[in-house]
Amino acid sequence: MNKQKSNEVLALIPARGGSKGLPGKNIRELDGIPLIAHSIIAARNSETITRIVVATDSQEIASIAREFGAETPFMRPAEVSTDTSHAFQIYKYAANWLLENEGYRSVIQCNLLPTTPLRNSEDIDKCINLMLSSSCDWCFTVNEMEHHPYRAMKVLDDTKMRAWFDIPRETLWSNRQELPYAVRFNGGVMAGRTEHILSFDEYNIDNLAFADTDVRYVKMPTNRSFDIDTIEDFEFINFLLSKQKQK
Repeated sequence: MNKQKSNEVLALIPARGGSKGLPGKNIRELDGIPLIAHSIIAARNSETITRIVVATDSQEIASIAREFGAETPFMRPAEVSTDTSHAFQIYKYAANWLLENEGYRSVIQCNLLPTTPLRNSEDIDKCINLMLSSSCDWCFTVNEMEHHPYRAMKVLDDTKMRAWFDIPRETLWSNRQELPYAVRFNGGVMAGRTEHILSFDEYNIDNLAFADTDVRYVKMPTNRSFDIDTIEDFEFINFLLSKQKQK
């Protein structure tokens, strides 16, 4: 592999072995194959991804990842594999490990959470192509927020709450179509310039210190944006996939 290519795009799939919400979820079969395999297949079908790495602390997950065509050049260390570890920690660990041990540095690191298994290669390529054409810093797949953030309430104690935003009541209680369009991250694609991942300890996209960061989005269809946290989520997506097959 030419490690100096200007269009080098790494797909990084972080997959811990431990999960309290749904034990063994990354290897649990969804539509007949392990959950993590769906993300690997989407990356393999992408026209823009040039390398696929799974970052895991589990030998079993690593073995399955290799079976479906991903690399596992390192095992994820315990300090970035806890229940409280931030995703950015493993993004940075992977970028540093590949640079220090292989001299490999991608231009874009495309992070794919295995818990959003219905994202496909089209979603990935839209994000990467937008990054390549715009030279933006980050690009995320998103969905319209199911509940508008203006409706958020701040809990003050066991029974008392207050509107989160200091906005007029006329705005707070506007009809949905009258409110500013708002989206949320869905975990399908979280792509960034590798230079930012190596330089910072968290996403450099807040409006305080990094207001000038160029952050773009690609809207994903709702039927590809479901996230798996619980057994109910898993069973629901399995049901959707079975219904699609019947059609």
